[in-house]
Amino acid sequence: MRSAVLFVSLLLLSYIPLVTYAEGLDQSSGITMEVTHDSVSEMTTITIWAPETVNSSLLDDLKTTELVIIRVHQTDAPEIIEIVATGVKICDIGDLNSECSGSSITLNHYPNPSNYYYYDYWIVDQQNFDNDVYNIIASDYFILQDTSPIASVENLSASYSDGITDLTWDYPTGLDMNHSIMIYSHESPANRESWNEISKTIVSSSIPAGTTTYQIDHSGTSIEREIYYSVTLLYPTSEDTRFLGSNTLISPVWEDNVAPLFIGELSAVFDPISDTTTIDWGVGVDDDDLVINIYRSDKELDMIDSSTFIESVDASLSSTAVQVPFGEHRQSWYAITLQDSAGNEIVELTEASPVSEPVIESTIEIATVTNLDVERYGDGTIVITWDDETGNSEAVARVWRSFTGPITSLQDVEELASVNLSNEQASHNPLNPQDEAWYAVTIDAVWGSGQEVWHDETLVLDLNSLSSPIRETDEVVEEVEISFSAQVITSSGIRENITDGSMISLGEMDQNDILVISTSYSVENISCYGIAGDNTSIHAEMDWTLTFNANQSGEECGGLISDGVQEITFIISWNYVESVYESNNSRNTVDDDDDDDHDRQGNKGKESSDVVAVTILSILILSLLIYLAVMMKKQDYSEEE
Repeated sequence: MRSAVLFVSLLLLSYIPLVTYAEGLDQSSGITMEVTHDSVSEMTTITIWAPETVNSSLLDDLKTTELVIIRVHQTDAPEIIEIVATGVKICDIGDLNSECSGSSITLNHYPNPSNYYYYDYWIVDQQNFDNDVYNIIASDYFILQDTSPIASVENLSASYSDGITDLTWDYPTGLDMNHSIMIYSHESPANRESWNEISKTIVSSSIPAGTTTYQIDHSGTSIEREIYYSVTLLYPTSEDTRFLGSNTLISPVWEDNVAPLFIGELSAVFDPISDTTTIDWGVGVDDDDLVINIYRSDKELDMIDSSTFIESVDASLSSTAVQVPFGEHRQSWYAITLQDSAGNEIVELTEASPVSEPVIESTIEIATVTNLDVERYGDGTIVITWDDETGNSEAVARVWRSFTGPITSLQDVEELASVNLSNEQASHNPLNPQDEAWYAVTIDAVWGSGQEVWHDETLVLDLNSLSSPIRETDEVVEEVEISFSAQVITSSGIRENITDGSMISLGEMDQNDILVISTSYSVENISCYGIAGDNTSIHAEMDWTLTFNANQSGEECGGLISDGVQEITFIISWNYVESVYESNNSRNTVDDDDDDDHDRQGNKGKESSDVVAVTILSILILSLLIYLAVMMKKQDYSEEE
């Protein structure tokens, strides 16, 4: 009998203009479905099978084609009661063909109540369905579904204002009035599956049938919450809690009779270019019922003072800019509050309240001392001086002292006596003078339109804070111990020790005299400057002797000896006299004009040259012996060590 009815139904469907066929999966694909209904739970189960096949093209279609399941009632013409599911796929794209062939899927749903008893279920192609083409791929017919009709109100809505929640709903036509109305509140959405599990509160259970509004007054309690409401009809023996219609809120309502509290961080940053301070609280509040109030104080805040109000801005903003008037130099604290449309506002501040750290806002040119300088007098007095260009006659200069480095903050520093800023100086006698001390000067004053004296702790190196230290103690000159010894030896037998700063005069010397400057060990440099006049010099590098003739026009050696670490300077001078010698070895100066003596001079010159050569050799040997003696002495020291 069922097969005959199915055949007639299919024959009728072929003439229904609503149904046309398109390419893709169709009834010849071998897809089957079975629909069963449980009249107790009112749940319908739909099972869909893929055909057992090795047709790879068909299996690919099963993996990629999205299907729609439709619940239909048909008499003379089909009537779509509801769309059960969309985007259904029998196989997944990653399934193997062997996994897809003969596979099945199962879906459950609670059918919407209606005035019919028997229904058909169709499977159609999603793409064709979206184009209003009903390509029936599989179906099951004449499913008995004796669902109870909906017994609830419709179009429930809720709104909150001024401590009152207003609920409204509609009554469907044809409902019996032998019931009362139940109102529930709950923190999570309600549906058929969750109703018995969620926590809920009965708001009222005695509202007469036919009522379409209800008000909940929260004035007796403080309330601030997101809440859902549901309205059901309570009959003598039943209550429809299937939530199949619109008798429960899909979105919660915000109820709040508490003044809004803004918890967060607040920063204030002054821009000296635009003379504005940007107040930033990070994130706004998306609520048309709220505004943000901004307050400014020139002292630390513990409570909002309405007289310090600046402006209100939209609560959705996260920052705003405040213009600072010209001629101000002020320290400011900023705070913000939330205020609702009823004027509720919290003015008591807590640790969580958005209050900024103090910010210095300055629209004047100079607000610190300049050209700070420190000097030590002979009696040990330290005098600190500065320039005052602020024009603030009542300002007070505060003087600070540090032993650990330049003063960039006022932590761990010593405060000295304060003086009037316009004095431009202060002095003190340190009880504990230090080899290195740093000083700074800051200002206490009232500026611009302000009424509060405040301390500007701004510190700028080389402006109002020393970057280099001053010595408060007497300077001790350390004597440098020279580890090498030096001497000057002449061929005429003069020998003088050379020390740092020595000034040695060798007296009268002639062209036969040789000078040797020697050291106790080899040094990096032995130099004589000005020896032949200005800008002239001779030197020996990495040696221990410098030898030169007394016949030098400068008649002076401005000496320098350096071993790379230590150095000594000295001056050696002499009077040069050019001499000639008679045959009897007596010496005459070149001022004698006896031309007959020229031959004797030539012979004497030869003899003198021999003497000079012997003398130089003797000096060199003597210097070598001195050098060897020093080296032996050093070796002894090394062995002792």
